[in-house]
Amino acid sequence: MPALATRVRNAERMMTYASATAQGIELTFADGKQGLIPFTAIPEIRGIANLTGIDLPNPYQVVLSSATGESAEIPWDFARHYCDAEYRPRVESAGQRGQATLGARVRALRVASNLTQAALADAAGIGRVTLVRIEGGEQSPRYETLVSLAQALGCTLQALVAGD
Repeated sequence: MPALATRVRNAERMMTYASATAQGIELTFADGKQGLIPFTAIPEIRGIANLTGIDLPNPYQVVLSSATGESAEIPWDFARHYCDAEYRPRVESAGQRGQATLGARVRALRVASNLTQAALADAAGIGRVTLVRIEGGEQSPRYETLVSLAQALGCTLQALVAGD
């Protein structure tokens, strides 16, 4: 059966219109969400008097030019939370779930390797408290920390992060 309705895939990521007002940059997304990024959130521009150009080179980025020669590249995800009140909580919730999942994976690999938290932290060159926070899903580790943990656990970074 053919679709009776459809929508643009990733419309929530595509900016279709940008214009300047005295308060900031008004944006519209392909799914109809609209909002205003205040100039206070764009320090390179500082205000409409300093704005010399707005370019939408692709649907995922707005480029603003200033009279001082500076430019500000505004990616879709930065702009989206000004246009969609539900966006930031959704992203933060997904991030928290990701941290919890990674923490559980680190703990499971550590237990399977018969390592204590202190032993793994020492082998990875991080503090035990940092490891406790990572395993508890309270902290998102830096890339270098992930690499060190994978090496200390004897697994690939992909296995640590993606669970392969």
